[in-house]
Amino acid sequence: MPRWRKKLPFRELGIGLKMLRGWRLNRARHITPFRELELPHGSLQLVDGIPLVRVRGTHREMGRALGTLVGVQAAETFHSYMRCFAPDFRGDLALAREMEPNLPPWLIDEMRGFAETSELSYDEMLVGQCFLDIHKVAACSTIAAHGKFTRDGQMLLGRNLDFPSLNIADEANIVVVYEPEGAGKASLGKDEAEHGDARHAQRRAPYRYAGVTWPGFLGILTGLNDAGLALSMMLVYGQSRHEHLTGQPFPTVFRRLLHECATVRQADALLSTKPYCTATNLILGDCTGQAARFQLHPRQPIVEYTSDDCPAIACTNHYHDRRIKGFAFTWFSSVVRYNKIAKRIQAGQVWDDDAIKASLQATGIPAINLQRTIMRPGQGSMAVSFENNGRGPGRWVELPRELLFGETATQPVSMPEAAAVAG
Repeated sequence: MPRWRKKLPFRELGIGLKMLRGWRLNRARHITPFRELELPHGSLQLVDGIPLVRVRGTHREMGRALGTLVGVQAAETFHSYMRCFAPDFRGDLALAREMEPNLPPWLIDEMRGFAETSELSYDEMLVGQCFLDIHKVAACSTIAAHGKFTRDGQMLLGRNLDFPSLNIADEANIVVVYEPEGAGKASLGKDEAEHGDARHAQRRAPYRYAGVTWPGFLGILTGLNDAGLALSMMLVYGQSRHEHLTGQPFPTVFRRLLHECATVRQADALLSTKPYCTATNLILGDCTGQAARFQLHPRQPIVEYTSDDCPAIACTNHYHDRRIKGFAFTWFSSVVRYNKIAKRIQAGQVWDDDAIKASLQATGIPAINLQRTIMRPGQGSMAVSFENNGRGPGRWVELPRELLFGETATQPVSMPEAAAVAG
């Protein structure tokens, strides 16, 4: 496909036709079932049917471990999906090459490691990491609440990821836990170092973090780290068609937030350097009781924090600030879904897991509702649903902190403890 056609407005109107094509081509196709496996730098276990993948070490080592654990499913998903949605691989690769100089070296190491142990080439991995910036295909919704708007006062984030499956991606949902080299180590303050007292040691980056994702996709759209920072992104349509050529892929940027930041304020500081280039919305929440909505316009980002009076915030797929608003046909669905959540917030809804699930049920787009996630930063846990998300209530599976990060958390982290962890 010529590059000029990739810049035509309202490309989202063609998604319905691609979904029909995906149903026709993939209706008899299934990915290879995930199987449990233990490696020196990773493992895969099935938790009530949910593939929970864990990798550790350098980025090259984590990439190689991921390629061994889920490389077969990554290749099957990539080729089946691209055949329907983006058959012009050569054109996409040319665009991805323009983004490649902006990629952080660690991501290139991880892609090369994945290519070494899987059937996907480095070029295919490169297109996979830039795919969402080039094609922009997702319609999501998120609610974050804390303080007087939650049952126990702790932070809660709930999100729908609405993404066209093309009869293949729904079988490939996984949770990946990254344990980068050096993660989990603590640093001592001057007084503690002098007296040899490690009781008040503070955690420092890199952090361990979990992402709800697919095999071979190394960025993060939904995730939580062990310092108590949670994030959920939502694409925004109707912006410039060449915006993706001037920065890092946004899933890579959001993974950096979980890798480097412990609090919303720290993430805000990183985002203020504008490493991203594609129009998105982002909601962040942490275990210190802060949440914020980031309207990440490539030229004029807008940040809104929750307050004690209204400790809840929601977002979908459009900008709210009049200075950066733009039109796209997705606006109609986005406004309807946003208003459903906003009305509950305005009515003083007190949120718990059941209320979050009800809100996600009311705002999910049945035909493309692939993932539902509830994240609890204070507890370091999450619950995910990968099945029955269309018109049903979902099939929820709990992933407690001890499963995600190998730590026992019998009760939510208190606010002073959370502040100490964040440093």
